[in-house]
Amino acid sequence: MINTTFKKYLESKYSKEDNYKKILSKEKGVVSMKKRILNIAAIFLVIIIAGVLSTNIYAKIMWNIEFKDYRQLPSKEIKGTLDELKEEGYAEVLNIDYLEQDGIGIKINSILLTDDCLDIDITSKFDEDIDVNSQTFSIGYTIYDENKNIYQIHSRMHLGEKTSKFDNVTLFTYEELGVEYDKKDVYALQLANNGGVTLEEINEEERTINMNITLRAKDKFPQSKKLYIQIFDPGFSMIELGNENGKTNMVNAEDFNLSNSKWLFEITVPEKFYDRNTIELKPESEISGMEFREITISETGMNLTFKSQAYDELIYKGKDMEHEKFLKEMEKMLFVSDKDGNKYNELNVGSSKEKEVYKINIDANIEDFNKGLYINYNNIKVKLIKK
Repeated sequence: MINTTFKKYLESKYSKEDNYKKILSKEKGVVSMKKRILNIAAIFLVIIIAGVLSTNIYAKIMWNIEFKDYRQLPSKEIKGTLDELKEEGYAEVLNIDYLEQDGIGIKINSILLTDDCLDIDITSKFDEDIDVNSQTFSIGYTIYDENKNIYQIHSRMHLGEKTSKFDNVTLFTYEELGVEYDKKDVYALQLANNGGVTLEEINEEERTINMNITLRAKDKFPQSKKLYIQIFDPGFSMIELGNENGKTNMVNAEDFNLSNSKWLFEITVPEKFYDRNTIELKPESEISGMEFREITISETGMNLTFKSQAYDELIYKGKDMEHEKFLKEMEKMLFVSDKDGNKYNELNVGSSKEKEVYKINIDANIEDFNKGLYINYNNIKVKLIKK
């Protein structure tokens, strides 16, 4: 027999219809809560995206402002032509005098240009009212040709600046010339493997400073018909030295910029400069463990491009060696000498994108080759001959 009283209680307590409504009501609450959470998350996402976009927009605006300021820097231009080659390989620049701005005159005196070297003799002179430390004076420069081949962009070192700034001159130059570049390696397209400014002579009476800009090619400099040499950021640093534990160190330094102007020199390169005397060489016999890809020598230097597993391993070990020991180990493994064993200095060592391939610049020239040159690798000495 069915207990009707109990049945009614169960039906009222566990009514499917009532329970469904309650469940539905709770689900709506959950759904509503989910919607609220999603809406809040969406708001945060919009804020984050807006923040990123505003940062990028701000950076772009600042870039445009700084680039505009760079392009509007005061600039003067002068044109000249290379004269006949001298015995040393240098050519005087004709029809050119000091280009003067802000009390500073700059002049290109002569240029040496070969397949592997560009050397520029340059003089700066200063008005009486300009104070300059001649020992630390330097400049920034950009060198390119009529085809927008960029030899090198070099900024002056600013000692004593409290905040380090990213060097935008390189990127501004690319933008100005309309040159495409790899953002992951902005220096890859520059033709020089190394370069810089060296002090040659100071004339206090005439208030002039003579310097050299010297570049070494990664591979081979092009046969440029025109060279454009832009000088910028002339200045110097004042340095205070101290002694601590028997070692001399820099206690304080301050940088002094002398001008925000730019000096642009357009130099015409005559056809005769294209006839460059570069000789290809090879070892007289094979050397175990060494594969020479290219050996060239000119009036200004010698280049070795080679593949060597042992040399590559030594380079990687070098990070854990003392600097002097590492240099000695490198010199011991591979060097160029004359017949009497006198060694020629390495000017630069560079790696290649290809594994275990390196290029070395040596300060030997054709005149040295005519006397006799030898490759020394792991105590094996082999004469170099024309290829």
